[in-house]
Amino acid sequence: MICSMQVSAACTGIYVGKDASADGSIIIARSNDYRADWGNHITITPHVDNSPGRFMPVSADGEVKTEIPATTYKYTATPYMDSAHASDRPDCDAAACTNEYGVSMTMSVSAHLNNESLKADPLVEGGLAEASAADLVVCQSKTAREAVEVLLGIVDKYGNAESNIAIIADQNEVWYVELYGGHQYAAVKMPNDKVAVFGNEFSLEYLSDYEDSITSADLTKLPEENGFAVKGRNGEINLFETYAGTKINNDTAHMRTWEGHRLLEPSKYSSDYDRNAMYPLAFKPDKKVSVQDVAHILRDRYEGTPYSPDEAGRNDTRAIGSDETLSAHIIQVFSNLPSEMSCVSWISCGPPVYGVFVPVSNDCVNVSEAYGANQPANDTGVFDTGHYPYYVSKGLCTQCMGPDNYNVYGKPVQAYWNESEGYMFSSMGEVLSKAAQIPDNNHRANYLTSYCNDVQTKAFNDAKEMLNEVISNQNANNASGRSMELKLDASQYQYVPDVPADAKGLFGFLVP
Repeated sequence: MICSMQVSAACTGIYVGKDASADGSIIIARSNDYRADWGNHITITPHVDNSPGRFMPVSADGEVKTEIPATTYKYTATPYMDSAHASDRPDCDAAACTNEYGVSMTMSVSAHLNNESLKADPLVEGGLAEASAADLVVCQSKTAREAVEVLLGIVDKYGNAESNIAIIADQNEVWYVELYGGHQYAAVKMPNDKVAVFGNEFSLEYLSDYEDSITSADLTKLPEENGFAVKGRNGEINLFETYAGTKINNDTAHMRTWEGHRLLEPSKYSSDYDRNAMYPLAFKPDKKVSVQDVAHILRDRYEGTPYSPDEAGRNDTRAIGSDETLSAHIIQVFSNLPSEMSCVSWISCGPPVYGVFVPVSNDCVNVSEAYGANQPANDTGVFDTGHYPYYVSKGLCTQCMGPDNYNVYGKPVQAYWNESEGYMFSSMGEVLSKAAQIPDNNHRANYLTSYCNDVQTKAFNDAKEMLNEVISNQNANNASGRSMELKLDASQYQYVPDVPADAKGLFGFLVP
């Protein structure tokens, strides 16, 4: 029952190693799906020096807390707004975090355990929850491995309330973490030349396939003593078959795993979906994977397959791109930049299927007014497209979703965002190159903040205009069958601002 209450009911996780990516960056990504209108925004929490006696929640209800170090690090996050249905809880799900040391974390992709493992090691009421984990870990970690140890140390001390998957990265390495029952876990260091795409299911099989791993003390002992251990290659325990197994596969999760493999390695996974197939966690893509490829995966609705809800009219599938996505994020980590500016989070507040990803650097000192706005709790249920990007994205999905609207409205909207994001992704690379040459840290932070805020503001204004145009066309009873013609200019995203001569950013603010 605890497992079924997890918020992230239909998420998808993605990893791209630096040797498998088109620009040499590490990429981690996740969509966060749930059937609710829980809006999110972007926050930046400042560095705190020598302030002991502070606590952060561990459990979902906030009743269980743990003390954090006296010194904590600056980090970006993407929590729910106060108006979200979850606002009666102290935690708000930081979701996608990047800190000043270049440590990034996304959690979680909920997964499912078999009855035998749950009986032997039940989930712990009041244990670590997915909504509490990311900022709690990232605020106190200088490396990915340290972050893994912090995460698993919390599980050792308080237990685990949910079965989950996390991805943690820094400039040098990436760790994939599976949290099983109340106290069992396995973390592996991911290979640089491979990728991973997975729905709400565990995928880790043999620890010996990975360069390094960290596990709970009883990971293999528990199933052996309780008679549910499944051994495979060379007598090694198969963690997937032991703790989960194909018998609990469900199509809503397994098809998303299959689709990720099909999209990135079509030479091997171009055949029809197989419910009983075991799709490996880490695999080599057919070609280098770009950040725009990852954005396309997070929007994917099984186009070109018999399972597409838009092209084939299937309403019994759960696509990766869904109108029920609360938010989605893509985090790039660059190994060749100073750690304090090494991460770029591409954030979609609301569903990206007809929404847009906008950038925020881990060196930013703030975000734009719209993307930083936190709708107050007393405005719960107010669908405010005038002030919050989340609602504009949800509104576009409402108007564009479904076979009847897909060709006329959905395709033009997606085409515009795809073109705009292509400019954003390439321009961001040039902006980072310029920023890296700025000797003064405050000046550099201002420059990156100004650029990201400018892009965020333009994207929000374009989204509002687009939503109005779609609604206007629909209200005019356009039955021509012709696709809507957007008059917005995507090429405006193709710009790299000059570095200001003084320490002021393009918006005139000044870092003290």
